[in-house]
Amino acid sequence: MIGKPEQKIPMNGPLPWTRGCLVCGEHNPRGFRLRSRIENGTVVLDYVTQRHDAGYTHIVHGGVAMTLMDEVMTWAAIIATGQMCVAAEMTTRLVKPMDVGAKLRVEARVTKNARRLVLTESRVTDESGQVLSEATGKYVPVPQEKASLHDKDFVHGPDTIPITDIVRH
Repeated sequence: MIGKPEQKIPMNGPLPWTRGCLVCGEHNPRGFRLRSRIENGTVVLDYVTQRHDAGYTHIVHGGVAMTLMDEVMTWAAIIATGQMCVAAEMTTRLVKPMDVGAKLRVEARVTKNARRLVLTESRVTDESGQVLSEATGKYVPVPQEKASLHDKDFVHGPDTIPITDIVRH
């Protein structure tokens, strides 16, 4: 489960996105432009792999899976700590090849929330629920003076959880 007991973050709902992020940035011309959400305490995003994601002709590059898992693990760490967080370490296991055109579900949760280090886990599954990739990550809070620089980058839709409800300054 994500979030601390004193946080009033909904267990379900879409998360804000940014202008420039590779995964969620709405203005990043080379980005995925994806939207993450919370589903029953788990951070989730969906993605249909594209031809330009290929490493080999019909197989998606493993870095795509790693990037998507980093996105949801980062959000899980942010929600758990109430602070902006970044990856310090990621270990990824590519279980099965991902085909171009595959519909993926990427999810993450926090396994341990210590003051200065958040442990997370993530997985990518296909439409049938078969695990294609797994990862664990170590995330650290961003220093306050750097974290406030991100505030202006967030974008909110009419039904997104406000970043001010997630991140405490």
